[in-house]
Amino acid sequence: MLQSLAGLRAVSPESRERDQRAAFLGLVGLIGAATTAICLVLSQFGGVASAIGLGGLILFASAAAGAALGFLFSVPRVLSTGEDPTVTAGGKRGSANNRLMSTNTNMERISEWLTTMIVGVGLSQITSVGGYIQSFTGFLQVRSGATLAAAGPFILVVGLVSGFVFLYLYTRLYLSSLFLHVEQLMSRVGLQDLPKAIDQIRVIAKELAERDNASMMKYIANVDQPSFDHTMYVLNALLYEDRGYEKVLEIGDELEDTAATEMARYWLIMAAANGQRHHNLASLGASDEERAEARKAALRASRKAVLLDNTYKRRLKELSNPKAGDNDLQDFVKDPEFMKIVGQ
Repeated sequence: MLQSLAGLRAVSPESRERDQRAAFLGLVGLIGAATTAICLVLSQFGGVASAIGLGGLILFASAAAGAALGFLFSVPRVLSTGEDPTVTAGGKRGSANNRLMSTNTNMERISEWLTTMIVGVGLSQITSVGGYIQSFTGFLQVRSGATLAAAGPFILVVGLVSGFVFLYLYTRLYLSSLFLHVEQLMSRVGLQDLPKAIDQIRVIAKELAERDNASMMKYIANVDQPSFDHTMYVLNALLYEDRGYEKVLEIGDELEDTAATEMARYWLIMAAANGQRHHNLASLGASDEERAEARKAALRASRKAVLLDNTYKRRLKELSNPKAGDNDLQDFVKDPEFMKIVGQ
């Protein structure tokens, strides 16, 4: 069970890295908040504890302000390429105006306004900085003595610069990739990756439609954008053709890096095709290595189908019955590993 869950929950190294970067930033925020709270408590006491607490408050408050500025100055802009990830009738990507969601750029506009305002106000008030620092040191001297009053401005500048540099660089190096990832996800909402073998699917559907006069095949042969469901329909029909499994495996390999792999039906068809291949290799006197490779591929596809949809155990088991009409997996009726996959 744990292995099955692990298979379902498997994530790519890129996704894991993105999660770790986001979690790290959250951890830094929690540590900073906790440390600030401790410094706030210490500042309420007298003597050294008060000086340490007040110095810590100055450091973390200025670091937070610097981090906010660093983020505002480094917010990435979303640029439009003028194209949406749609697919034309010829199977090529093209432009369209049917995007269902677009990025909310309020953060970008606010960042531009605030950075412009901060720079403008900062330049207009630069002559008053000396007076503000003098007032700040006067407050510290009254509150905690001459030592903190002398170190306070330095602590303030160190915290401000450190916070700015940290979050500016972190946003530019890491958070920008998260923004890009979210933008890519949003740009695909409501759209489906069409199969790479779209032209082959149309040709096969047309041939089957002309031979069998099948209305569904006629529709698939003439539809502008065949879907994955249409593709699975054609591949399933190919399994009933003489050596049709070879074409199924060829097209199936091209679909390995598409969203088809998220469909249990795709893996069921691949299992059946590899089962037919395994059976035919035996009748052709193929080597043990070739048959072992076909067996491995059939078991892998069966395992993937069950992980995506547990009800496919029954369908796989039915395909292993030698007496059934559809017995693509008959060679595995007594295979211990296959029996384990289907729950026997």
